[in-house]
Amino acid sequence: MLLRGRYEVTPAVDGAEGLAAVRAVRPDLLVLDLLMPVMHGFEVCQRLRADPELKGTKILISSSKSYRHDVRTAVEETGADGYIVKPFEVGEFNRRVDEMAGS
Repeated sequence: MLLRGRYEVTPAVDGAEGLAAVRAVRPDLLVLDLLMPVMHGFEVCQRLRADPELKGTKILISSSKSYRHDVRTAVEETGADGYIVKPFEVGEFNRRVDEMAGS
């Protein structure tokens, strides 16, 4: 994984597991895919923003969905802090994560 060795990483295989991991770990930054089983990334994002204890978690969505509508929905409607389209350049991804994580 691109972030291991630079950050503490807690992986999750689906949206529900990811939401539970955020509640347990309280990360500074969540890198979230939109297309996941069990719970879509938009729903994960909305639930985080609705939770007073977790609404400050920074969220970077990384998705192959590149339509403007998807980006607008992620940022304006569900409250994501950033969006990067896959496939991405590793350097660009690392730069975005570093900026959002405050490194």
